[in-house]
Amino acid sequence: MKKFSLNIKFLIFIEIVIAILVFFAYKNIYSIELQKQLYAESSEKFVEENKEPVFKIGKIILYSSANAIDNSNELLKDIDISQFTDIEIYIDNTKKSEAITAENTINEMYIDNIKVSTPSNNGTKVINYKNPFNCGKFVELQNYKDDGILFKISNSNVEDAEQNYDDNIFFTDCSNPISLGYINKNILTGCEVNSTNGSITFDGNILKSANIDLEEIKPTISFTIHLTNNYNEDFACKVDLEVDLSDEDGGIYNGYTMKVLNTDDSKYNFIKVSGK
Repeated sequence: MKKFSLNIKFLIFIEIVIAILVFFAYKNIYSIELQKQLYAESSEKFVEENKEPVFKIGKIILYSSANAIDNSNELLKDIDISQFTDIEIYIDNTKKSEAITAENTINEMYIDNIKVSTPSNNGTKVINYKNPFNCGKFVELQNYKDDGILFKISNSNVEDAEQNYDDNIFFTDCSNPISLGYINKNILTGCEVNSTNGSITFDGNILKSANIDLEEIKPTISFTIHLTNNYNEDFACKVDLEVDLSDEDGGIYNGYTMKVLNTDDSKYNFIKVSGK
């Protein structure tokens, strides 16, 4: 009788163990299937929300030139040379709706993940907001802070002339470009430049006169633009720029280059990362 009782207890124990194993196996399978379903639903929602982008980069203009500072008493005997590129980024907020709404207007914007490099390590690289009215001019800039470039959003662009464009300003309706300046300062310092015709201009020509290889100073710039609309939905777009300083006609050696980039590719769409 005692032996029979022990067998019963052992069978009950085995049944409990099997039940526990079946429960955890089912729970694991159910959890995996649930995760697959949630991922599929999330992916479908992501594709649907970004089928028609609320915001897209409509145009990027790059203006590149150079500047020199003559420190000598004699002309062109002690020159510091810098190269600069102005970046104008226009945001198109009319792809989904041409009407101005809370969905396609902005209340916050900042730029981070900023990276700048050139094949040569010569010079000091600086990038920051630049007053758009100084586009095409060499202007000293302070480098961006570790937290990136934060913009001040203006809710009205009616009184354009009264705006202080030295501030990091951007209009809520996306009617002005994101204006950035890049400088590779003092690529070459203390150099002497010889002019064959007795004169030289302090623009891209100075790079040719100083025998600076354009391929060595060609900048690669990347950053991420983050913006929030008036529904408090967050969007982001990563921008990668390879700034070509040359072309068949000599490029920046002729003084300057101005190039408009094709932004038709979907990589220039702002992706919705959070919100309703």
